[in-house]
Amino acid sequence: MSINTQFQARVNNGKIEIPVEYQEQICSAEIVQIVILQPAPIKKHFPETGIIAQLTANPMQISGFKPLTREEANERW
Repeated sequence: MSINTQFQARVNNGKIEIPVEYQEQICSAEIVQIVILQPAPIKKHFPETGIIAQLTANPMQISGFKPLTREEANERW
């Protein structure tokens, strides 16, 4: 049978500082399970303003411009 005890602890130089009230439980335990919680990385978002956003929303019109075909774009030299 297992007993789940959950608490937050600080990490100091790679060592977990166990709060005093839990130290006796840890010392008498045969097995403990450690779960590491880290904040999720912040995903990069493109700004809604700026030159790239403006060009994407309103592409420049160039006379005589012909976009590449898929084959031309993927052609290797």
